[in-house]
Amino acid sequence: MAEPKNQTRLPHLPTEVIREILGWLPVKSLCRFRCVSNTWLSLISEPIFVNSHFNKALEHQHVFHQRRRVVIRDSWLCRLHTLNLDECLLNHTNVDNVGDDVVVVPTQLKRRRFTKFVLYANGLLLLKSYFVFYLLNPATKEHKIVPNPPQMYISSHWLYGFGFDVSTLDYKVVRGEFFQFDVGFSVYSLKTGSWRAISNRYPYESLQPGMQGRVLNGSIHWLVCRNCSNVPSMVLLCFGLADEEVQEIPLPPEFLVDFNIEDGKYYFLDIFQECLCVGRTDDFEFWVMKEYGVAKSWSKISISLPCSEGILSGFVKNNHHLLLDLPQHRLVMYNFEDGSSRNLSVGSSYKVDFVGCYLESLVSPNHYHMTDGEH
Repeated sequence: MAEPKNQTRLPHLPTEVIREILGWLPVKSLCRFRCVSNTWLSLISEPIFVNSHFNKALEHQHVFHQRRRVVIRDSWLCRLHTLNLDECLLNHTNVDNVGDDVVVVPTQLKRRRFTKFVLYANGLLLLKSYFVFYLLNPATKEHKIVPNPPQMYISSHWLYGFGFDVSTLDYKVVRGEFFQFDVGFSVYSLKTGSWRAISNRYPYESLQPGMQGRVLNGSIHWLVCRNCSNVPSMVLLCFGLADEEVQEIPLPPEFLVDFNIEDGKYYFLDIFQECLCVGRTDDFEFWVMKEYGVAKSWSKISISLPCSEGILSGFVKNNHHLLLDLPQHRLVMYNFEDGSSRNLSVGSSYKVDFVGCYLESLVSPNHYHMTDGEH
């Protein structure tokens, strides 16, 4: 039977050419293209393609801005939403009223109420809803419930962190559980889908409940209290994702001058321009470690907004940092060079109490089998 004259046959392209073309496309398009054929489904699901697709955003700035997303939480309904802020800023010369098109992303979980516990690594989010932890890919809307870790001790204080171990190409959830005089760690591996306890315990006490780990230089960091003397002292604790060893990083002496664990003050740890930073809640300054691990590199930065846990989102555009003004439940684009700022509107009904950012990816929390040879 002859083919219709108006039917156009697609040219045959080598698989490597198709893989390269698809690697530049956004996640949403690739999710649709999985339905084109079994061949395309297999290609788009390959771990090596998933990894190369994510790396495109790290290697090319324009792809990075296309795939970067901001995630916020509305304190009234405790729902998570995402925003393509890069696109909004392109379409607005004045950033005062940007962001009214916030869209709920986690479709499967949109009826759930989430805490402000949101950690992110290479396209995956670690979320908490009541007592259940989820790994969520907000771009593909795929999620996985993280099993409960083995209970080592009846404790009310924990540390949590989430990061990507480049040495094993594995996503790891790290939990620190405080005992009476020390802390023990356990690690959840996405590759194995199981928890593993670390045999050593370390002489530290909880500084304050709800401390979330910050990832930098292949390690997760928290602020804790050292329990080696009659007078507790605050330290910056570092847990290596590769060697799973614990070390201390020196804090600025001036920051510790008035430290008293009984004074009720809250402290925060965050990442500022790829550097560790620490501060006190409600202060108008914080400290930045400009060279990782170098005690003398701490320097003080002033800010016209009150500091708080989660004030820094990690989103930076044209020297403007997206900040959370927690007392006012609003988002602010802040210029640290001249101290100027502009408010961002995300709708009149939203009262934001968390903000962060991530890169969209194809990583599946349910089918993750990356191996060293596929990196």
